[in-house]
Amino acid sequence: MSLAFGMALPGYAIAADQPAPFQNTPEAREADELFQQLLKDPKNVDLTFRYAQAAIKSGNIEGAISSLERLLLLDRNFPGVKIQLAELYADLKSYNMAKTYLAQARAEPGVSAETLSRIQKVEDQIERASSKSNIAANLLVGLRYQSEASAEPAGSDIIAGGVPQTLSTIFIHKPGWDSFATGNLQYVTEIGDLKLESNAIAYASKALGNSNLDLGAVEVNIGPRFDIDVSDVHLAAARAYGVANEVVLGERQFLHSAGGGLSLARPLTKDFSVSSFYEFRREWFDNVVLSPAASLLNADVHSFGSGMSYRVIENGDLNFQVSYALTDNVNLGSNRGLVFHLSYSQLFTLPPEYGVGPLNVTPTVYRIYNRDHSPDPTLGYAPRTNEWRYGVTAQLGLTDNIAASFNLLRQKTTSNVPANKTDDTQVILGLTLSY
Repeated sequence: MSLAFGMALPGYAIAADQPAPFQNTPEAREADELFQQLLKDPKNVDLTFRYAQAAIKSGNIEGAISSLERLLLLDRNFPGVKIQLAELYADLKSYNMAKTYLAQARAEPGVSAETLSRIQKVEDQIERASSKSNIAANLLVGLRYQSEASAEPAGSDIIAGGVPQTLSTIFIHKPGWDSFATGNLQYVTEIGDLKLESNAIAYASKALGNSNLDLGAVEVNIGPRFDIDVSDVHLAAARAYGVANEVVLGERQFLHSAGGGLSLARPLTKDFSVSSFYEFRREWFDNVVLSPAASLLNADVHSFGSGMSYRVIENGDLNFQVSYALTDNVNLGSNRGLVFHLSYSQLFTLPPEYGVGPLNVTPTVYRIYNRDHSPDPTLGYAPRTNEWRYGVTAQLGLTDNIAASFNLLRQKTTSNVPANKTDDTQVILGLTLSY
């Protein structure tokens, strides 16, 4: 829904591997220390391998490639090196070199079934990455319990002015269960220097015992991805898109909208990136049982937002987003919405004997403000709400394409309108299938 790098020669010359002097991260300092040791002992196999791994962590992919290729000169049977070289060359989009190393790894005598599986996985990744067209899909099915049942999609992100936030205001002050399924289909094709990306998102839920909360929704967006460069300086990766959706609530048409937007993303360092977006939607509502005056909410919605992502540790990412919406209603005046969202995602690689993994754990917290700028004619004053949301999501890989998910969420809403106050706990259990 709206629901965001020189190759070493046989003479063991290694000066080309040195990390860029401007890097000052712990990983870069570790790589530099190992590099200084390697200058004194260039034929040390263990030291060469350790430096290659440190170079990868610091983002010095070319240095890592040089070290690993030198490692093959020192010991051509070093296990796993050819596959890792293939992965690094694939990162640099040198797919022919990557395929060459994979073919060599596959031809090694006595190659194990586990190694063959890894080779096949990398070959599949390269095939998708080098293709002019790619398709990806995922499907989540599950059950949800709410202490105050609402029409909000299970596990949805809250964006100021977005559809999930609109639906979260429709609730019945009673506990309830619902079953749901949500899926996303993405198709990307190259057209010259542009990548045309299309996404189709669908959601359906069935509330147990209250058909007025049954929800069906579909949203489609399409637009090109492109780079914004000035004088050979990369400013940002951008995507412009058009978007439209349809929402059915309680088996009746509830909302449809159309609009467009622009998103920008830029990495500032290897571990720190920023993004921003603007989106416009025209929304048309129809009255339903749980929202009998919804047609008064027809509006133009302008949403703005920005985000930051920082890799704190390996496999640990801190994310912060803020979004602001200007909703200009035709009949009820205007509304302003502000959302702050902070989350941290940590990926844990489990021991092989567990037979499952990885495990991804994400605690998250939202702070949401909504203000009407015109009095509600039935109240005589302008409604205001403040909301806290906090919870945790855990996803455990069962196979390469299947994962089990668990989500626990608390929602506390205060308002100057007594009927808008909520105190909700959600528990969501699901199974994710991806392709």
